Amino acid sequence: MNKNTFASFLLFSFLVISTTTEAQILNTDRTKSLDSSENVLSKVAVSIATDQQKKFLLDVYYTGDFTFLNKKNSTTFYSKIDKVTNGGQSIQNLGTFQLKNNKEISSSLHLETFLQYQWDGSLGMEYRNLAGLNLIHYFKNTEWEDFFWGGGIFIENEKWNWSAVNDESLINNKAVIITHPKLNLTAKYSVVNPSSHFEFILRIFNQTGTYQDKMSNRTSVFNQFQLPITKKLSTSFNLDFLYDTNPIVPIDHFHFNYYQTLSYNF
Repeated sequence: MNKNTFASFLLFSFLVISTTTEAQILNTDRTKSLDSSENVLSKVAVSIATDQQKKFLLDVYYTGDFTFLNKKNSTTFYSKIDKVTNGGQSIQNLGTFQLKNNKEISSSLHLETFLQYQWDGSLGMEYRNLAGLNLIHYFKNTEWEDFFWGGGIFIENEKWNWSAVNDESLINNKAVIITHPKLNLTAKYSVVNPSSHFEFILRIFNQTGTYQDKMSNRTSVFNQFQLPITKKLSTSFNLDFLYDTNPIVPIDHFHFNYYQTLSYNF
């Protein structure tokens, strides 16, 4: 490293805590009968990277979820922030805050209600507010494996600008604000092994509504694959996809996001 380059790389990865004596992989979509001592689970990941060459680069990533459980109910608060700046200029700025409740109606049927706030500056999404519910049917709901599908409805309120539009002839400097109801279909399959920190999660959402008298479908696919390195150390590979048939502003229909985290479990 030459004298004009200062690089510091601080990576603090996961802090996985539960009220039981053994660390657990958090699965926020599962509600099961628990002893009173097993009523709080949490997972936090933080990474900070800095690099200075001609300009100062700062990359901050945070994700965390906190779940409170009882025998028939779970409430989860999830948050994620990913911000990258280069010389004071924002390259990436996105985040999500979600509050979700999962109530067991029967052994195979659950009611999921949620509130969500998110933003994504790289796409021109200034904010997106959601409030809704899903009825979830479980085909499998065990200690190691989950498989369900469900559907529901939600209200969506969004504000978009034109910063991510490549075709200048299409740009309208007036921000677009829209509020509309949407139908939601979702499915999930996951396999976890809490003792070895192995985890595989696949979840799919399809959200259907209308915009400018046209049918609009957003399909999201979330993949997570976590592998143990040692008894305490593990690494997680995450790949997310989004396809929007009718974007609010004329940006690309397809987007993806890949990230990897290193985790240490206490």
